[in-house]
Amino acid sequence: MYLIYGKGRVGNAIAALCRAQNLDFQIADDADDISDFSSFEAIIPSPGIPGTHRIYSTGKVISELDFAYQFLPENFQIVTITGTDGKSTTTWMAFSILQKYFFGKKKIYLSGNFEIPFSETIVEILQKNEKEGIIVLEASSFMLHWIGKTLQKPFTSDFSIFTNLKTDHLNWHRDLQEYSDAKMNLIKNTSKRAVINQEVYDFIKNKNLNSMIFPNTEFFSDSKKTESSTDGEKIFVKDFGEISLSETHFSGRHNAMNLLSVLLVLREMNLDFEKIAPILGEISGLPHRLELIDEIHGIKIVEDSKSTSAQSLAAALHSHGNSKNILLIAGGSDKGDDFSELGSLFARRVKKVACIGATKKLFSDLAKQNNIEFLETDSLSDATNWLFDFGEKDDVLMLSPGCASFGLFQDYLDRANQFRLAVANLKNGQ
Repeated sequence: MYLIYGKGRVGNAIAALCRAQNLDFQIADDADDISDFSSFEAIIPSPGIPGTHRIYSTGKVISELDFAYQFLPENFQIVTITGTDGKSTTTWMAFSILQKYFFGKKKIYLSGNFEIPFSETIVEILQKNEKEGIIVLEASSFMLHWIGKTLQKPFTSDFSIFTNLKTDHLNWHRDLQEYSDAKMNLIKNTSKRAVINQEVYDFIKNKNLNSMIFPNTEFFSDSKKTESSTDGEKIFVKDFGEISLSETHFSGRHNAMNLLSVLLVLREMNLDFEKIAPILGEISGLPHRLELIDEIHGIKIVEDSKSTSAQSLAAALHSHGNSKNILLIAGGSDKGDDFSELGSLFARRVKKVACIGATKKLFSDLAKQNNIEFLETDSLSDATNWLFDFGEKDDVLMLSPGCASFGLFQDYLDRANQFRLAVANLKNGQ
């Protein structure tokens, strides 16, 4: 019998897969207070269950990815994206391009950390009796930490992208080495080609972390030190093609890097660049990632609720010009991220800042150090109203928390919706 630990969407998706395969299972969480695990063949935790939990000492834990992968039809391909930042946008880019490229010919699935558990995707494939297709999977370090450790047929991705690596999730992982190793598990379990930002290994070297370079990897960068690179505008992919970012609906150096990584994988999949090029001008950005949702009295309103790290916040602050015109809402759950390096960027770009959540003190200290007026509050409505009162034409009122949503909100979607409601109330004069 399998023990599914966690009763959220992932746990319920694993349970549905067990039912579909006629496997005995029990679903539980901490409220059930199970003390004896000896009767269970294996324990499959939801990714959010931290590695310090007592279930891991049983030696019976297998990852959701490993478990569900056993039931995937052989002719399916998997493209997996991980990284500290940019993985959601990169996943969305890859999915959108593949969906248009293979329209009506091959089924493309969006899965993983993208609100759709991998097990849920497998159940859908089995129910529809699909024999071939492509799964584009966003994978967090939590999902990757346990892959390849137990089953004879572990999760294997045909292609993978490692967008970048920074300090993150130290509230879940024991240390930075463990976090890095979890991400590298994906590269280790990639069968055809892994595409890696050169900055990943630069970061590993600078932090004196242990790692190895796998033979199936190709590097990309925002300099000419790699064969395929971008300068933030021109995106060059060796033996494939070249495109300008301004020909797409994306902006910012980070998105040039994201698109470069996707094009490298598409080349490895032997797709036709001439057919891909016009698609790049058709696809749009990811909802809740630097999304321009309104403009009121000349003040742009930008919702970036997907921003959950210092690096994604930095990318947001590099958008929308170069002047000190950003009215920022930042803060949230404390994952042990380092925001100190954002000081000079705050000084150049941030006009006022409203600080929310468990990290509000970190951001208010950053504001003090750079002579920026700030407000500490846990109300998105109060934060939005306070900032808007200082707004002038060409300013940008931006929710870009740089932190996870836990604590104040159910998830990043709840955070986004509360911000959008506050903006709607602004327009209605409430």
